[in-house]
Amino acid sequence: MSRQANLRRLMAPKSIVMIGGSNLEEPIHNTRAVGFEGDIWVVNPKYDQIAGVPCFKSVADLPASPDAAFVAVNASLTVSAINDLREKGCGGAVCYAAGFAEIGGEGAQLQEQLIANAGEMALVGPNCYGLLNFTNGIALWPDRLIGNKHDRGVAIVSQSGNLALNLIMEQRSIPINHMISVGNQAVMEIGDYIEPLLEDESVCAIGFYVEGLKDIEGFSRAALKALEKGVPLVMLKTGISELGTQLTMSHTSSLAGSDDMYQAMFDRLGIMRVSSQSELLETLKLAAVCDPPASNRVGVLTCSGADSAIFADGLDARDLTLPELIQSQHDTLRPILPGFVTLCNPLDYNTSIWGDLENCTKVFGAMMDGNSDTNILALDFPKPGAGSDREWQVAVDAMIAAHKLRNKTTIVMSNLSELIPEDARLRMIEAGVAPMQGAEDGLSALASLVKFGQRRREIQAMEDPEQLLLRQAGLNKGSDRMLDEWDSKQLLASYGLPLPGGNIAELHEVASVADSVGYPVVMKGVSDKLAHKTEAGAVALNLGSAAEVTDAAHKMAESLTDQGLEEFRFLIEPMISDAVGEIIIGLKRDDQFGLALIVGTGGILVNLLNDSATLLLPTNRNAVSDALESLKGIKLLRGYRGRPEGDIDAVIDSVMAVADFAQEHWSQITELDINPLMVRPKGKGAVAVDALVRMTD
Repeated sequence: MSRQANLRRLMAPKSIVMIGGSNLEEPIHNTRAVGFEGDIWVVNPKYDQIAGVPCFKSVADLPASPDAAFVAVNASLTVSAINDLREKGCGGAVCYAAGFAEIGGEGAQLQEQLIANAGEMALVGPNCYGLLNFTNGIALWPDRLIGNKHDRGVAIVSQSGNLALNLIMEQRSIPINHMISVGNQAVMEIGDYIEPLLEDESVCAIGFYVEGLKDIEGFSRAALKALEKGVPLVMLKTGISELGTQLTMSHTSSLAGSDDMYQAMFDRLGIMRVSSQSELLETLKLAAVCDPPASNRVGVLTCSGADSAIFADGLDARDLTLPELIQSQHDTLRPILPGFVTLCNPLDYNTSIWGDLENCTKVFGAMMDGNSDTNILALDFPKPGAGSDREWQVAVDAMIAAHKLRNKTTIVMSNLSELIPEDARLRMIEAGVAPMQGAEDGLSALASLVKFGQRRREIQAMEDPEQLLLRQAGLNKGSDRMLDEWDSKQLLASYGLPLPGGNIAELHEVASVADSVGYPVVMKGVSDKLAHKTEAGAVALNLGSAAEVTDAAHKMAESLTDQGLEEFRFLIEPMISDAVGEIIIGLKRDDQFGLALIVGTGGILVNLLNDSATLLLPTNRNAVSDALESLKGIKLLRGYRGRPEGDIDAVIDSVMAVADFAQEHWSQITELDINPLMVRPKGKGAVAVDALVRMTD
């Protein structure tokens, strides 16, 4: 069987074998507790039985090939057990033990042996907690168990076992149907689990805790399938800071790639990124209860001026809009609410109708009848034991009643995460109303779900969504060489990059070449050993005559020779004097992502502003345009304070020329830098006045 077929056996087995000692009592109990109806076997040569299950002396003695195995012995014995299981025809195994590649040295060697012994088996871990599947009643899990089956639920895939254990203990009413702790990903990688989870029709969202991905291409393919099916992926990715990156490399031997490339991938594939465990859970909850809203328009109901202000600010900060009330809403609301209530969005409906189910339902329904596609009721219940919460329960009843008559995203959101009790949460979820705990996480979750819906609609409109798939990094082995500026420009010009014109010259030719180019000119010393020309004194600007060119060339030659440069030439180009802005275009190579395209504000501001956007390849004109619009420097190109507007279409043409070059030389390019691309007034184009390319042979 293929590894993917074996993974499906592992995730929905008819027979399970457990290998270990007394530590198997908990997983055996868990497996029974979740209602597993298949065979449970135990292998231990020293025990007659464990938790009432008779023990076989060896894997070879088992009556049949098990679909799944839970291996809970030390690292060395785990390696041997996996070999025995493969020979028996086992589908897959959870390897609980630590002591593999995450510790380096001998552990890394053990992991290599483990991989070899697994063959085509689906192997979860090592250094992991295993998997829970409440849909099929599977608990290959060594610790206490909390959870049950849900008709509409979520899956969580975590590189951390402890984090997976913590998440399963959540008290937020998240309908979790699957929890998979993957550890070191020695055989199966995070992306491998997505497609089998998509086959479970109960799974409506998949959450991840990720330190680093190994197979970017495979993950992107699975993520695109999730997007096509409409199943959101919610990602908690660590390794952003320098220290965080170092910790992730030592924790599960994962390689944390450049975070801007991860973010570019998440944006590209509609993956919802979160920044905390609580935001992960709230976002999964919202995705489990509600479909993505049709727009970013939100209606808000409060009975507090403070709540109105807090929600208005929070929505605005997340690009969610508050549409004004329409006349029919005024007509419905005015007779119900006191005259001192201002009819606006957010609507502070006041406590005059507090506890009045009929009028609350009318008011809440009226808000839903406007131009909003999501409607939020701000509601913080009293602390348990602090008196009756009848009025709050009435508010929930009213929101549910109003929601039942309208096909819109409906949310009840508390400011403080602890102030929605479980009974109210469960009632809301049953009715399709999302109980969101904590305004910060709740509003962020809503913004993410809105963005997911928008991105999905964009990708559905694409003729070929597979152009979004990423490629293996794949750098050729060979010596790395830098092309000089002239050769770099000529190579890129063949892909459509616009140049200023000009020509290359030896020392004795500079005057005649400058005459043919036309004054004023720029002259540079170029060599494949000279990367930073300005610092080396190899740039002369605004030269107005043959005499000035000749004099500058001799001085430049003397300086470069004194610096030890033996071979160089002179590049002479016309001086560009009408630029309205400067852009940098670069290619950055990453061990995981391969090449990424960088666009940013260029020239002398590039390091000062650190204003750039990252695009993964392949890309298209719309994506390039969006990246340019995200830059602070775009204001200069849009005609800042009466200055001429820049030729943005020409900038996009230039970026696409570099993208085409990158696609064709994917395995050769190690670095590319165009700084600056001079952007001329609209209709006059753009020109690359400096370029550097490094490639392998």
